[in-house]
Amino acid sequence: MARATRTVKTCASRAALRWVGFVAILAASTTGAVASSSQSWVLRNRDDFKDVKLDGVALSPDGSFRLSAKVTRLLDPAQPNLWCLARDAKGRIYAGGGNEGKVFRIDPAAGGGSSQPEVVFDSQELEVHALAFDAGGRLHAATSPRGAVYMIDDHGMSTVIFDPEETYIWAIAFDGRGRLYAATGQRGRVYRVDRPGPNASGEVVLDGKEDHIRSLAAAPDGSLFAGSDQNGIIYRISPDGAASVVYDSPMREIAALSVAGDQIYAATLAPLARQRTATAPPAGGGVTRVRVTAEDSGGETEAPPQGGEEDQDQSQQRRQGARPPALESYYGAIYKVTRDGYARKLWESKEALPLSLAPFEDGKLLVGTGNEGLVILLDDSGDATDFVSVESQQVNALLADARDGFFAAASNLGQVVRISPSAAQTGRVTSQPHDAGFTSSWGTLAWSADVPPGASVVFRTRTGNTEEPDDSWSDWSSQQTVPGETPIDRPKARYLQWEASLRAGRGGESPVLRNIQIGYLQDNLPPELTEVEVLAPGVVLTGLGPGGGSDRGGETEANPAARRAQNQPRRSFEKGKRSVIWKSEDANNDMLRYDVFFKAEDETLWKPLARDLEEEFYTWDATAMPDGVYRIQAAATDAPSNPPGTALSGSRVSGAFDVDNTPPVVGPVEARSRSRSAEVTVTVTDSFSVIGEVAYSLDAAEWIPVLPEDRIADSMKESYRLRTAELEPGEHTVTVRAKDRAGNAAAGKVIIRVE
Repeated sequence: MARATRTVKTCASRAALRWVGFVAILAASTTGAVASSSQSWVLRNRDDFKDVKLDGVALSPDGSFRLSAKVTRLLDPAQPNLWCLARDAKGRIYAGGGNEGKVFRIDPAAGGGSSQPEVVFDSQELEVHALAFDAGGRLHAATSPRGAVYMIDDHGMSTVIFDPEETYIWAIAFDGRGRLYAATGQRGRVYRVDRPGPNASGEVVLDGKEDHIRSLAAAPDGSLFAGSDQNGIIYRISPDGAASVVYDSPMREIAALSVAGDQIYAATLAPLARQRTATAPPAGGGVTRVRVTAEDSGGETEAPPQGGEEDQDQSQQRRQGARPPALESYYGAIYKVTRDGYARKLWESKEALPLSLAPFEDGKLLVGTGNEGLVILLDDSGDATDFVSVESQQVNALLADARDGFFAAASNLGQVVRISPSAAQTGRVTSQPHDAGFTSSWGTLAWSADVPPGASVVFRTRTGNTEEPDDSWSDWSSQQTVPGETPIDRPKARYLQWEASLRAGRGGESPVLRNIQIGYLQDNLPPELTEVEVLAPGVVLTGLGPGGGSDRGGETEANPAARRAQNQPRRSFEKGKRSVIWKSEDANNDMLRYDVFFKAEDETLWKPLARDLEEEFYTWDATAMPDGVYRIQAAATDAPSNPPGTALSGSRVSGAFDVDNTPPVVGPVEARSRSRSAEVTVTVTDSFSVIGEVAYSLDAAEWIPVLPEDRIADSMKESYRLRTAELEPGEHTVTVRAKDRAGNAAAGKVIIRVE
């Protein structure tokens, strides 16, 4: 369907004129052709671009693109997961992950790189989920599934300083007094270690009765905020160790926390089916993930119990009876919470799960998400900008760069990248392949852009006939710098993909790209009739008029297939009439017209019965047709939707049916007296069809069915013999009525006198 376009002003008036020119070209190409033939791929709003791939380009809430940040890979350690980041006083970056429980060190000043990463810690456990530096510049790492905290010196020597006998340690943090806090699972606790050192003991300052405490964030006043996994609760732990609930969220998990002034930002997750409050999650979609509960081991080794044999037996029974972690579809939300517990939902998504947070300039918030490796920029009104994407699925940690931008740790596969907004000079947006439905010819590519001096926006396209681009696709086209000027020079195909490259201007100012539109024309395919049925004699079909009796007249008028489906005819009965009904499909959704033909079985040529019908049925007077066996042919053409000479057609023939307008012959009816009753005989014949129902009535009483003498009515001539009940003296009339299989009826009578 031709879709309306709108003119958008650009910095350069020449670009605006080119956009207007494209609108005129598209209008000319669609005027005179039916809307369902010439179509447009229109990308205008943010949701239209939700599947594009971003490389150094941000997608704004209004659906426009601009340069965002340069993404540089610093570490590619051939590990599936990197969970956490920390920075030392020299500006070196540390990343912890798994599944080998290692901590890597990167020197961003040296440029990082993917070769020979430096390992500063290699634990006996599978994962390192948290890193933190104390006031003395000593690195601490928390491991799982045998939860312990290690202190690591600059040479990689490690010492266990806290072993709480917990399965997981998800987060660690130091306060201003140098005290260490550790958030644990599968018993949701927070421990405080007042004097961190070899084999130090810890005090439980929060026992949340939750499966896990997943996140910690320090506040400027020395307090600490903690987020749980089970009931999605945010706690505050005061410097004196008192714990209180700040906010009981409607979500299951507080995946990350960030404190900015007196505001707390929470990245939260919940299964789509979970509804603790009246606020329902978004319908459909969701991201599948595994959650480990207190009864699950998550496939990882449980810490050995420290008690006697009875405790060990109970622990073994728990492990043997543990359920495997459940796969669930999750959605995510970001909440802004005051210290008094007032919460406001800023953002919600079922496509992107928020996993990490970091404050950004101008009061904005960076959100690392999964499972598409997207970093989102969120403002205080909840408007989200797709800021950058990385070549991993989950962005698990964000760390501010002391000079400019951020570092990000990601999983599947593990990597550390540097995100540098001021270094963005070029970027690229790549669309998902657009499915035209069928092989199509491609028209012009148009867009609108604000292009500062020295900046540029350049497009190229490619086409193919597979859902995902492969070697069978065409090469990328030459660069197109002028919108709507020339048709796309790629081969006809079912799928098309575009790529837009943005370059900053001389002053570093980014161009702004919006409103992308591509016209195309599907190859015309013939209509298809899927069913043709001739109804029983006497059935009359009557149309319901425009809209088919539906209150969605505008919608069905614009959609021929919907209009055909909605306009189901009414049925009535009239002797002598016959009706045919059919079903049709058109892959191009063209308007169709129908012709109906008939032919007797002993004839060779089809004769027209009706032409240029709009509806998928037709009723005619069958009394004008001689008795015989006939077939109906229904033919469809898409001529209303295509230029002269290009229309296609399709047809289908019904099964054979009888036309029988001649009633049977009854008689003569003869009667012979048998004492006080009478024996009546009659022969019934029909010129075309088999004898059907035969019945008699005595003196206009009820009809009584009669079987033929051979007991089976299976021919065009049948003999009948019946005997009446005892008759009173006087005159009586016996009426015999016969019908053939077509429903034609005739009657005969005999008069009997009883003395």
